[in-house]
Amino acid sequence: MQQHVTKASEALTAPESIVRLRIEVARNPGDLDASLMLGSVLYQAGDYAESASVFESLLRHHPDHPQALLLLARTVARSERPMDALPILARAQHVDPANVLVWQVAAALASGGRRWLELLRIAQGWTQAHPDAHEAWQALSRAHFEESRFSDAIAAYQPVLTLKPDDPSCLTGAARLAIAAQDYSQARDRLTRAQQIAPNDAELLYTLCRLHHLTGELELAEQFCRRAIAARPGFATAYVELGALCEGRLSDAEISAIDTLFRDTRVHPEYRVMLGFTLGTALDQRNDFERAFSAWEEGNSINQGISEQEGFVYQPQLIESELALLPEIFKDLALEEKQEQEQDLEPNKLEAAPLRPIFVVGMPRSGTTLIESILASHSQVHGAGELPTLYDIHEELMAVARHQGVDAARTLIRSHAKLWRRRYLDALPMVDNKTHVVDKQPLNFRSIGLIRLMFPESPIIYLQRQAMDVGFSIYRHKFSKSWPCAHRLNDIGHYYRIHEHIVSHWLHHQQASVHVVDYAELVRDPGPRIRELLSFSKLDFENACLSPHKTRRPVATFSAVQVQNPVTTAYSDRFAHYTDWLSPLQQALKNENGDGVNTF
Repeated sequence: MQQHVTKASEALTAPESIVRLRIEVARNPGDLDASLMLGSVLYQAGDYAESASVFESLLRHHPDHPQALLLLARTVARSERPMDALPILARAQHVDPANVLVWQVAAALASGGRRWLELLRIAQGWTQAHPDAHEAWQALSRAHFEESRFSDAIAAYQPVLTLKPDDPSCLTGAARLAIAAQDYSQARDRLTRAQQIAPNDAELLYTLCRLHHLTGELELAEQFCRRAIAARPGFATAYVELGALCEGRLSDAEISAIDTLFRDTRVHPEYRVMLGFTLGTALDQRNDFERAFSAWEEGNSINQGISEQEGFVYQPQLIESELALLPEIFKDLALEEKQEQEQDLEPNKLEAAPLRPIFVVGMPRSGTTLIESILASHSQVHGAGELPTLYDIHEELMAVARHQGVDAARTLIRSHAKLWRRRYLDALPMVDNKTHVVDKQPLNFRSIGLIRLMFPESPIIYLQRQAMDVGFSIYRHKFSKSWPCAHRLNDIGHYYRIHEHIVSHWLHHQQASVHVVDYAELVRDPGPRIRELLSFSKLDFENACLSPHKTRRPVATFSAVQVQNPVTTAYSDRFAHYTDWLSPLQQALKNENGDGVNTF
């Protein structure tokens, strides 16, 4: 029957085929071949609604028919609600798990929709059904990576290397995961193997550029970046890297190429975001301020759309609730009449730390990387970057406070202080011949009360910088989805103001425990400020700390290039050229009484 219908359809035009097949299906609604053909012809004609209706009707007569399920899912994926195809594909996976296509389509759909938990579910089933499919393990690794579970992502990728040990693209993929986990030694090993196989591969060259960029080998990074672009003209992310390495000092041809890619809507939105910020910085270097701001503005708009697609939306009321909850949670917590479990909070009851943490906190773009570089230039200090553990603990505590109340949060602190301390220490990187480790997670400014309880022996350094400088710097950099406040000027201003209120509370109650560094004073006269910093941190003075740009170490933040330069005032007051466009930020920085915070 299928052969008869197919031959008849081939001899007719598409409209004629549709009419003939409609008659056939109406005469025999359960005709499998005719229904499959009609649904397919309608799909090819772009009539997705009727195509889906035909496949749905067919499935009522032939429940869980694997081909019908797959074709229905393909049709629904082209509709206004493409994610509705995922449950259909889940049925197909259950009915016909041996069909690789149902897994491939589902994984591609979940990735395109940025449904990372759904991709995780799909990939877990795919690896069980097809353990020898390297694509399945790559999908599983991607799902873990997008959820910032880098150790799990690396573990999931290991079967890929087992299945395809000499594939340069797989080796390069493994190296990128290692870079994300800041395991630069493993990344170098993977890339060395890939170079032996395909030394001129564009992806390999780009990844070598990233590695050398983050490890401070900037000249070598630029060489690999330019080779990557030569190997693949129009390589969007390589142009982004080049812009970062050159701090926007690009040629006319390079700026033109970046602008062309940025305007091309066929380029992946993630790449267009990065290109927009790169273009803005390059135009800023040429004093083309209006076009620079326009590029940043459009980049932020696209980035906001991506974040919202994944459910990351800035919620001012949620942020304000934290301002209200924190004082109540930590009010005289360590000074109450001791109960048995509260004795765990006493310093002499806490487990000794193999490395003493130094916490550097403040708003993003306030100078925390510079402080880390100064401290990490000391022979006894390791700079660990922005560690996630205390942030995660803080979020767990705040979730309890919001859903169960302040008393429940206080009880949680009493019962978990030692456990959280151990969890934090266990997550620290393994380093030799060091006595201190710097955690420069900026958001830890919220956790000063928690730090004082968990690590009473640890110094806390707070970076204070002009609000307009901070806000403008945030706006002209691509922040990840976990920073939904970073895409609009008024949201940045609102978040800065809440941050200032939280820090003011901690400084009022923990003034002796927090050393405040004023960024403007630090870059204007670094010597005395650095000596004060080392003294507060109980570190002996070392001359290397006065020249942190000479210390070669990995830096995985926006400031990776900036910290390779001597301490300078050149990065201050950059907002001054953009005041005509920054009124939403300045207005948001005013408090509820109309008084401005430290904006200028």
